[in-house]
Amino acid sequence: MNTKTEILATAADLLQKQSMNGFSLQDVADRVGIRKPSLFHHYRNKEALVSDVIETSINAFRARVDALQDQPPARQLEAFFSVYLGNIGAGSRLCPVGGILGDWDHLPQQLQQRARRLLDLQQQWLERIAMTGGYAGNESDAREWAEEILLNVQGALVLGRVRHSPLPLERAVARLRQRLARQQ
Repeated sequence: MNTKTEILATAADLLQKQSMNGFSLQDVADRVGIRKPSLFHHYRNKEALVSDVIETSINAFRARVDALQDQPPARQLEAFFSVYLGNIGAGSRLCPVGGILGDWDHLPQQLQQRARRLLDLQQQWLERIAMTGGYAGNESDAREWAEEILLNVQGALVLGRVRHSPLPLERAVARLRQRLARQQ
């Protein structure tokens, strides 16, 4: 792993576990094993680093969606759930956007826009799943359906983080699966 990739991975981990104000560039440098001034070779400040973490998440999400585009809608939905259940680390971490929410009003506009883009991409994917999977009959219903899925998983992720338990997310996903199975 090259230094920039290691910096990004470390910053993502700290962001999702400790939030944006919960870590410093010195923390990143210490974990990566470099001097803090070396970080400035890659990033001018913490906001730029976090912005790149969000952009990396966007790119990874897009790659996941592209890889699943030929799969049935139910399989795509399961892949969405697996991002939250497995990749994020329910009970110990938040999604990258969740890691910056406490600082939202003080963030540079570019960072806010990237965070919105990540959530918008997730919602748009869910809307497509709703339409192609028959979970919604029109675009308005698809938008509401997708928003409800996001609200459930994001809210459960936050509750799980507060309680240090993956159970809220696991239960929320199980309830969603049950409800969706009844709709089919």
